[in-house]
Amino acid sequence: MERSLVACRVPASAANIGPGFDAISLGLETPSLMLELEYLGGGRGIIVEVEGAYADKVPRPYEETSALKALRAFMRSRGIEGSFRVRIDAGIPIAKGLGSSGAEAVGAVVAADALIGLGLSVEEKILLAASAEPGSHADNVVASLLGGFNIVDISENEVFYLHIKPPRELGIVVVVPEFEKESTEAARSVLDRRPGLSEYSHAVSRSSMISAALALGRLDLALRLIPLDPYVEVARANAGMYGHGYDWPKLEEEKRYLMREYGVALCISGAGPSRLLLYDKTRVGERLNDAVNYIVGRIERFTGGVQSVIYTEPSQTGTVITRTL
Repeated sequence: MERSLVACRVPASAANIGPGFDAISLGLETPSLMLELEYLGGGRGIIVEVEGAYADKVPRPYEETSALKALRAFMRSRGIEGSFRVRIDAGIPIAKGLGSSGAEAVGAVVAADALIGLGLSVEEKILLAASAEPGSHADNVVASLLGGFNIVDISENEVFYLHIKPPRELGIVVVVPEFEKESTEAARSVLDRRPGLSEYSHAVSRSSMISAALALGRLDLALRLIPLDPYVEVARANAGMYGHGYDWPKLEEEKRYLMREYGVALCISGAGPSRLLLYDKTRVGERLNDAVNYIVGRIERFTGGVQSVIYTEPSQTGTVITRTL
């Protein structure tokens, strides 16, 4: 072992940006989790300890956490044995569509790589961390790893990704409802109908244009297109995944109102139920509070309450190693 202990800070992420299902994601500066990996010597045991604001929401047994799944995948892939302790400070809301499981997996892989000194490539880190996610989807993983905007695809165990540095003028508000989704697997299971030709065409064209707009610095165009998901958000809203009784017509009404009145783009973060509000800090100004109050009021009216409102911005760094021994 090159080191005996590595700690890192891993940002939350928002995936499925607009119509970019499993493809377009964004790393968030806050919230974040801390993960510490310590080598204990010989043997084959792994101890997992969890603390922090959301520790009571982390599913038990801890042996089933994404961090441990990713660490085991890392060890198998490199033929590594030994005893380890994983400590997680759970600072990302759980089951809220903010990539807590992906962040755990990224933290475990980054820490293990630094602990052993292998120097894995970005692609290798993405594949190992994604293996701990349902369906091995990599959008949350790459966003927590790199920060910023990302477009990713995994095909036949090969990963392709494009990292786009986020514009400095982009502001973000995350509104976290009290409502908890059943699971990511349940949210994916409602997408059992194949998209129609028009839905498919609009999803591809809008995702492509969002990606190009971000790469070219056209935040104004990206914000106009991000609310326009023709399929995934429609199906999940109508299945009650964003709150019981919270269907697509209600969500669509909010999207149109926020864009028309404030220039704020609304989409669901990941599988939900958190709402992601994106805006141009140079244009929205004090009207942002009115936009936030509007969506908070709607959530309180239709789903029963709001857990927190997080004012944040894109992560410019992604996962950062904070301590080594």
